[in-house]
Amino acid sequence: MPDGADAATEWTFHGRSFNPSTRTVRAFDGSGLADELRDEEVFSWIDLEGRDIGAMNEVLHKVGIDLVLVSHFGEDEILPRIVDQSDCFAFYLYEILHPDDHLDTSSGLRELEVQRMIVVLGADYVITYHQRPIEAVEYVKESCEANFRMFGKSPGFIAFLFLSRCLYDYAHLNLANDNYLDSLQTRQLSGQVKKLEEMISVAGLNILTLKKLTASLHIVLMLMVTKRSPFISGEARLSFAELLQGVQSVRGAIDSSRDLLDGIVGSFQASAAARTAEIARVLTVVSAIILPLSLVAGIYGMNFKHMPELEGRYAYFIVLGGMAVLAAALLGVFKRLGWIWSGKSRG
Repeated sequence: MPDGADAATEWTFHGRSFNPSTRTVRAFDGSGLADELRDEEVFSWIDLEGRDIGAMNEVLHKVGIDLVLVSHFGEDEILPRIVDQSDCFAFYLYEILHPDDHLDTSSGLRELEVQRMIVVLGADYVITYHQRPIEAVEYVKESCEANFRMFGKSPGFIAFLFLSRCLYDYAHLNLANDNYLDSLQTRQLSGQVKKLEEMISVAGLNILTLKKLTASLHIVLMLMVTKRSPFISGEARLSFAELLQGVQSVRGAIDSSRDLLDGIVGSFQASAAARTAEIARVLTVVSAIILPLSLVAGIYGMNFKHMPELEGRYAYFIVLGGMAVLAAALLGVFKRLGWIWSGKSRG
């Protein structure tokens, strides 16, 4: 069993035990896991971090659990993959990697990177596993003792801290994404369209990612609230129900963000269509003037021997004058139609 940070296996073990009767918390390492599991007065939180899922399987074996979840851990999909069996309630939880780095959008928007966790909730323990450091884990480590003294009575409070932290990050990042969408709209209105399509693409991907994350969290909480489980107390179920309402609100905000993005995309497409129409209009005007003049020039450019106009002393100037009058007449018609010199902005 890994104990602390093991350089050979690249594993980190973190353990905390909580005593509801004395309201005390104590830390333990991998070597003390068996003793903590045997202590009936406490419940424990075991956090495992490492690239190889082997230590997670070892801990599950120690607590007598055969969990199918671990076999799907390397897949790319965002699904809760809930396992509800007689010895535990387990699910996947997703957190954004380095969420604070995405809050400042003044220098641009980066695609969100998702980190998967396994949360296993038992009668007297919670086990979490992740491959890389996650801010949510550090938050729970720092806040679990104070929160335990305020309302912690069962292992469910650790799961609640994780779920609420993830939801907070989803909501915060969606707000940051909305702020960035506002800046995109400003760029568009000011004519700064360079790289606008790339920015829209990143914002759209982030909205889709947040939508999937909140949907996964929604499914987990919905099951925790509606299904009776020996691992979730009635009081904990009420807390999860309040959290479920928060998830529904965040999902609504994300849908609104998608509508905002669709509006920006529609406006961008309309602007592009207007610019295309303006170019086509200019080409039409130019073509309408040049074609008649080209026709006249073509006629008098033919090499026939008998062309009466060639004998006229002023025929050349008369033809040029006629061409000028024709061009002026066409310009007048186009101005009357409002195609040129209308004084209106067309794009």
